[in-house]
Amino acid sequence: MNEIEINHAWKEMLHHLFDVVNGVQDGREIREKAFEDAERWARELTKLLKGSEMLPRAFLHKLDMAAGILENEAPHSPDERRVLAMSRAVRYTLGLILWGQCHDDYKPGVPRAR
Repeated sequence: MNEIEINHAWKEMLHHLFDVVNGVQDGREIREKAFEDAERWARELTKLLKGSEMLPRAFLHKLDMAAGILENEAPHSPDERRVLAMSRAVRYTLGLILWGQCHDDYKPGVPRAR
């Protein structure tokens, strides 16, 4: 695991994610492109962190904070359902990171039993 790659992925994901958060908070707009970019970086990050024993709390806190803000701002946004879905996606990523897993571990329509 390359620490430089991991830090870069964290920073890129959070940059795009907080662009989404700022759009929802300030302009009451949903920045889909920024969310797609954040999701792409989140997938990369979960791959890089998979199985990692040590995780930076500051980044985890920011990820949790972003999900909370989206959740709280959803009722005031142009599309409450979409913003709540974004919040759930962020929390899903946070859970994967905490459990040492990545998005590719779960395929839609495929049973998890092994």
